[in-house]
Amino acid sequence: MQKNILSSSANYLSEFLPIFKNVFPVCAAIGLAALIGLVDVHLAGNLGAAVQAGVGIGDQALFFAALLGTGIAQACGSLIARARGAKESVQAAKFATAGLILATLLGAAASIIAFVFAEQFLTLFSNDAAVRNAGSLYLKLCSIANVPYCLLLTQSAILRASAKSFSTVFPWFIAATISIAFSISLPNLMPDGRVHTLEYIALAWNLGAYTAVSFGHAEMRRTGFDFFNQNFDMQSICLSMKQILALGLPIALTEAAWLGSNFFIYLILAQMPSANDAQAAWTIRLKIEELAATPLILATSMTAATQVGQLVGEGSIAKAAQTADKIAIFAATLMLVLGMLVCFNSDILAGNHATTQESAKLSQLLLSASILFYPLSAFYITAFGALEGAGSTLKPMFAVVCGLFLLRIPLAAFLALHMQMGMSGLLIAIVISHIAVALSAVSQLRSFFGYTLNMRQQELRI
Repeated sequence: MQKNILSSSANYLSEFLPIFKNVFPVCAAIGLAALIGLVDVHLAGNLGAAVQAGVGIGDQALFFAALLGTGIAQACGSLIARARGAKESVQAAKFATAGLILATLLGAAASIIAFVFAEQFLTLFSNDAAVRNAGSLYLKLCSIANVPYCLLLTQSAILRASAKSFSTVFPWFIAATISIAFSISLPNLMPDGRVHTLEYIALAWNLGAYTAVSFGHAEMRRTGFDFFNQNFDMQSICLSMKQILALGLPIALTEAAWLGSNFFIYLILAQMPSANDAQAAWTIRLKIEELAATPLILATSMTAATQVGQLVGEGSIAKAAQTADKIAIFAATLMLVLGMLVCFNSDILAGNHATTQESAKLSQLLLSASILFYPLSAFYITAFGALEGAGSTLKPMFAVVCGLFLLRIPLAAFLALHMQMGMSGLLIAIVISHIAVALSAVSQLRSFFGYTLNMRQQELRI
């Protein structure tokens, strides 16, 4: 009996070790990208609360500007994975070239928009002149690196799709090392450096981003892609760009939906008793989730997109369905463990970040719910990543948008405000919306792969 249990456990681990092998480097790359922004915000804190607030808002603006670039990168990776699975290396190269062109164009457009409208954007979020000045300066200077940032995202997607997940880490490591090292050292080394600390923080990120892109291009060349030595006609490239946009726009809209829902949550919290404490608690919860959970969830989602895309490309539909289930279950299991750790240590985490007794109490309540939030969100985000790899992004987008704006926000407002349940009502609404979207993910996986498999079998009979 014990031998059977040990044998089944070994088999179970052997199934998930290859998944973890692909997830780990992607998670490391995402973590390095997040670390750069966190260090910038921390260093800005030495210049005062107003500067730190301005840099924090500027970071959110940079992230918003890169939303479309994120969607393009993920769509490009999914299409390349399918092309490589189908042994269509020429088509994979076309998608890579088209993706890099789109990343350059979108990055340049985002740079211009962010630079021109930086002051107006900061005015929407702060009435403090010091915050607006610091934030707009940081946003303008950092926007110069929007092109390399979008290129880095796309290069990483191309490398993942080419089964070179570990190669994605090195460019981001270069970006993080240069950005962090120079942002710390330049203010202390340059004449009057401390006066221009904010400028040097932005300069360090620009140097890191542009240097990392050159290393990313070198890694791509090693996998067989070379952006500068392709002889494709523009008609085929434009067709590939259309395919990337068709798949990538729903991904970008999904990301935008998450940002929008958080904005509405803040509006609901603003109408609750102890509104400042409630908003502070929600901010603490988001910060810890961003550090602890988001990199792993995004990594499993991207891994699912790559592996399922390759299997769909080679025609292994049944295996693709099994792989989608396995990675989604793996993600949920991993995040259940992480959610338990956060839940059981919620009092310590809340105490370390909260500044008032009430915000600590509310933070602990929110963090305790991580035991439900993390596995549910990990499951459906990874499942939707698998569907993205198979070429389906519209239905997952509608599921997330409906779950957030037709269920979560109205239900949260009703329970928290109308029923006067406060933060408990908000938690109930979030859990219900997570369950609803997770059920939708299960339904979409079954219907998509069942339909695709039936169609493939009918084609074989014909």
